Amino acid sequence: MITAIKSNLTLIGMPGAGKSTVGIILAKKLGMDFIDTDVLIQVHQRKTLQQILDESDHLHLRAIEEGEILLLTVDNHVIATGGSVVYSEWAMAHLQGMSRVIFLEV
Repeated sequence: MITAIKSNLTLIGMPGAGKSTVGIILAKKLGMDFIDTDVLIQVHQRKTLQQILDESDHLHLRAIEEGEILLLTVDNHVIATGGSVVYSEWAMAHLQGMSRVIFLEV
C-alpha cells in the first residue's frame, strides 16, 4: 500500500495560542506558503470576524469556517486555523487527510 505524503502542516489550538504568528515564521523557515483561515473568511465574506459575530452568532461563523476549510486543496502550505475548527468533524477530517496537524498548547 502506498501512502500519500502530506505536504501541508496545519496548526490548531485555542484562540490566542499563536497559530498565525507561529505559522508565518514556520512557513518562512521551511520555505512553504502560508494560509490563515481567519483571513480567508474575512476576504471571502468581506467582513471582519467580529462583524460576522455581531450580525449572527458563533455557530454561523463556525459554519463559514468549515466551508472555507473544506474548499482547501493546497500543497506545501502551513495552515493556521481558527480556534473553533476542532468542533467540525468534517473540517478536521479534511485537514488530517491533507496535512500533519499540530496542536499548539500555551
